[in-house]
Amino acid sequence: MEKRGSRVYFVHSSKSDFNNLIYLPVLRSKVLANHTLIFPDSESNNTKYFKDLMETADMFVVELTDPDTGFNLELKNAIMSKKPVLALAQKGIGYDEKYEKLLKNVVGYSNEEELRYFVEKFVETNKDRVINGEVDPTLVLGVIDH
Repeated sequence: MEKRGSRVYFVHSSKSDFNNLIYLPVLRSKVLANHTLIFPDSESNNTKYFKDLMETADMFVVELTDPDTGFNLELKNAIMSKKPVLALAQKGIGYDEKYEKLLKNVVGYSNEEELRYFVEKFVETNKDRVINGEVDPTLVLGVIDH
């Protein structure tokens, strides 16, 4: 199958209601329809090894609310990949402070619209930084006009 846009892997706790809290909100996005969204606990992926799925990703979206053991393994792999990572947490619930040392700029969201907005912005901002699964080390600081 030909690659469409970026490949975005979603890291979350298996204890959470991920279908309603993560999967459905991002699937409703017209912007994200141009990208391949990798949901590890979806019917098509739940029998696949998470590391194999993660290796195919260009970037990661991490939902920090209510983590479990499997979540921590996936988070470690996402961080070690050196690929872009967006960390999100529900404002009303929050997240464990230990994650502040591992992740920069955890974004809080209150509802489905905010979650979708932050994921869309992250993916659109980083879509050109990842080429065939490799992060482009080039950082454009500005453009010089003649």
